[in-house]
Amino acid sequence: MDGILLVDKPSGITSNYLVQKVKKHIQSLTGKTVKIGHTGTLDFFATGLMILTIGKATRFTEYFQGLDKEYIAKGQLGKITDTYDIQGKVIEEKDCNIGEEKLKNIILSFKKEYLQYPPPYSAKRVNGKRAYQLAKKGITPNLRPKKVKIYDIHVINIDLPFFEIKVYCSSGTYIRSLVKEIGDLASCGAYTVALKRTKVDSFSIDMAISLDDLLGKKLEAIESLIIPLDKSLPFIPQITLDEGFDERFITGQRFKIPFDTFGIVKVFSKDGKFLGLGKVNEEKLLKPEKVIV
Repeated sequence: MDGILLVDKPSGITSNYLVQKVKKHIQSLTGKTVKIGHTGTLDFFATGLMILTIGKATRFTEYFQGLDKEYIAKGQLGKITDTYDIQGKVIEEKDCNIGEEKLKNIILSFKKEYLQYPPPYSAKRVNGKRAYQLAKKGITPNLRPKKVKIYDIHVINIDLPFFEIKVYCSSGTYIRSLVKEIGDLASCGAYTVALKRTKVDSFSIDMAISLDDLLGKKLEAIESLIIPLDKSLPFIPQITLDEGFDERFITGQRFKIPFDTFGIVKVFSKDGKFLGLGKVNEEKLLKPEKVIV
């Protein structure tokens, strides 16, 4: 059982709790220990797409973590919480006198690349400590801004003081920070009341199964939902080795290839077997990175 599983996380649980529930269920069906990980957390209150790696796919987790993502978020103007979301304590309230058209223009102005500060309650490390660990102790973490990119942003609905947006962004973008920044430009602050991750690269929430449905399925049904390793990395270019070179690849040898594809590549044998990932340099030298034996 090697591949990825797309699960729709419900609100009110941690990402780690979801992984443990799935792991326990699959292990109860197989009677074997199963390695399961995830490729990016969602906040406790957030819902939506999580990509779980299973078996040998756990070795490829890092390649999913930098993928672009899409979210649907709902914000409320006029209040700021210490966590920038509905879980936090309201620390500031302001009257918000803004029209729909002006708010819409503010929202659309975030279609850009810019430096964004993470929320104080985040998993960012500050001097070896998680930012949220410091924030819980009343210490304001000294967080540095990170360059993020909002490729596209749409206004779904405005019903003041609430607004709902769809955001397509680079990995590392904090939607909680984005909602607060929108509120700051509206001169009254804002916080996130609902958040759903709808896409990770080409993987969509429509392809995911809810946690409750998954926990009610038998092993055969779950296996049919797992995207196998050779199809789980569609965002990485693919090369096929000539006959005889597969053995050289799986034994860790470097060799030249006749392709104009550079960087990380999926490597297949002539008969269509997925061998793992390699890295091609400018001299067309292929170096094995992750080999599947």
